[in-house]
Amino acid sequence: MKIVMMTTTFRFLVAGLGVLGLAFPALAQQTQEKGPDLATLKKAAYNIDRYVATLYKRKKLKVPEVVDDATFLRRSFLVAAGRIPTLEEVRMFLEIEDKNKRKMLASYLMSEKNDGYRSTMVNWVSDLLRLTDDFNEGQAAPYVQFVHKAMHDNMPWDEFAQQLLSAKGSGWSKDNGAVGYFIRDKGMPLDNLSNTMRIFTGERMECAQCHDAPFHKWERMQFYELAAFTNGQKEINRGPWSSVWREVRDAEEERTEFGRLVEWLGDNVHYFTLAGGGKGRIKLPSDYQYRDGDPGEVIGGKTHFGKRIRSSDRRDDQTAREDFAKWMVAANDNFTSIIVNRMWKRIMGKGIYEPVDEHIKADKTITPELMDYLMTLMREDLKFDLRAFQHVLLLTKNFQFVANPEAFEAGMPQAFNGRQIERMSAEQVWDSLITLTAGNPDKLPKRRFSDTIYYRGKPVLVGKKTMSQLSEELLAIQKPGEYESFVMQLLSDIKAGNSGASKEAMMSMQRAGRPGAASGMARASELSAPAPNGHLLRMFGSSDRDLIDSASREPNMAQVLSIMNGYVEKMVVSNRSSAAYKALEAGSSNRDKVRFLYYSILSRSPTPDEMALLMRDVIDGSRESFENLTSALISTHEFIFVQ
Repeated sequence: MKIVMMTTTFRFLVAGLGVLGLAFPALAQQTQEKGPDLATLKKAAYNIDRYVATLYKRKKLKVPEVVDDATFLRRSFLVAAGRIPTLEEVRMFLEIEDKNKRKMLASYLMSEKNDGYRSTMVNWVSDLLRLTDDFNEGQAAPYVQFVHKAMHDNMPWDEFAQQLLSAKGSGWSKDNGAVGYFIRDKGMPLDNLSNTMRIFTGERMECAQCHDAPFHKWERMQFYELAAFTNGQKEINRGPWSSVWREVRDAEEERTEFGRLVEWLGDNVHYFTLAGGGKGRIKLPSDYQYRDGDPGEVIGGKTHFGKRIRSSDRRDDQTAREDFAKWMVAANDNFTSIIVNRMWKRIMGKGIYEPVDEHIKADKTITPELMDYLMTLMREDLKFDLRAFQHVLLLTKNFQFVANPEAFEAGMPQAFNGRQIERMSAEQVWDSLITLTAGNPDKLPKRRFSDTIYYRGKPVLVGKKTMSQLSEELLAIQKPGEYESFVMQLLSDIKAGNSGASKEAMMSMQRAGRPGAASGMARASELSAPAPNGHLLRMFGSSDRDLIDSASREPNMAQVLSIMNGYVEKMVVSNRSSAAYKALEAGSSNRDKVRFLYYSILSRSPTPDEMALLMRDVIDGSRESFENLTSALISTHEFIFVQ
């Protein structure tokens, strides 16, 4: 390996590779910690490129050139890790010459030891599922924890979906946070079904809730036949709580200490439960208007594509949701096609078909052979391992293409013609600014999840009772009188305070929750969701989590102000201890310092013209001149766009 630009500082950097953990060559040689080895992934990438080359040949177009190293580096980090690279990561990549270094970088970004992948996938899945910290008034922490852990563990996508669709019981039970998928849409089971079909099969059925869809293929009867599988959602043993709460309201005691605690238990314990496994049958609505059924008629469940399954309209079927979940992930091609298309869009910028969540059969796409291959790769070879699948895509030439206007004119879809310039997502902007402020953000504190009881915003009964225990005890009570007595005793215990809690329990309680509450120094995936109004994440279009994939990348004046004199000024430009200014310490000359600032912010060297201009008119060696350069570079379009 030949080292270029061998400054004294870089010799030190190379000597310290083991400490920095940036040994790209070592990562390239290792196999995946779990799943397929690197040779298998490279072969799959080669096969994909062959299909793409065939497509170009059919279109009588020249296969595009690939981007330069700096563009590839920044593109790879923003796509795979959700942030710009650090100064050390830029130097390690740009200042070596090795024909395999792009493959090394892909292995580095997709290594299980690299937390950037987990973080950016948490953001992606959370937007897809409309994940929030609270269900109305109640806590959703176990559901959020389930999603975080699934992405950390690289849970196969089919297993992830099946757990969401078949979970039941209390969300506070150990490892049962997946119950939150249905709780998220409590009281709106038909809307939940529409979201489920869109997310996992790419079938848009929302219009069919009310009428036969004139612009889609779905009829109202078909919608209700699917809804039958998930029908019958209710809370576990709600009766005793309802009786006590009714007495509280009748006596107008909602604002008493007892009344407030009863209400809190309804929102935070009972609300987060799901009884039964789905009835498998459902009544048609009273306004049903078609000849294939009568208003109020009971019908059984039935699927309409893939392997057909049915349920009876004569009796409740306690396994209906489980049957539906199995059908969803294993008995139709839609499930595989949609996740392939979503992952292609994540890496390549656009889906093979668009909109990305409106399913098109493989033989109707521009390249049926490639689509068939990708579906087989995802389902049979990689077993729905999304990390491995995205690793394959990062290894392709297609990911490296420079966009070619002539190809667009000839009808080549963007999916096969290089990533087009687009604005960073809100999360990419935030995480990149955190990188410039604190260095590698993956080393910052992670969100912690606690089983501590938080009542009215404060931890209670620490070391004495957990939410899991409280949920189990409450759900076992059968009589209203017993429930009332339990609540009275619980209120007394809460008033007694945490005086008897052990030191270890108090420390655990203090560590729980979201990091960076005061400073905000944490990745977007670790912060409150959705972000509050006025936060940079919301200014730059992060999802409010009301609708699927509702984030925006549209510009607005608030973004300009936040860069000019808001977050950027406070976090980076005026912060003398920010990681961006560590670049100045790494350089022994003004030219080195300029180059390292460019590395830190734009992930490239300045051009000769830029360097000449800066040395002549801007940089005089003072701290202020470098601060001005830092502010200017962050304010450029180049910083805010993914190329």
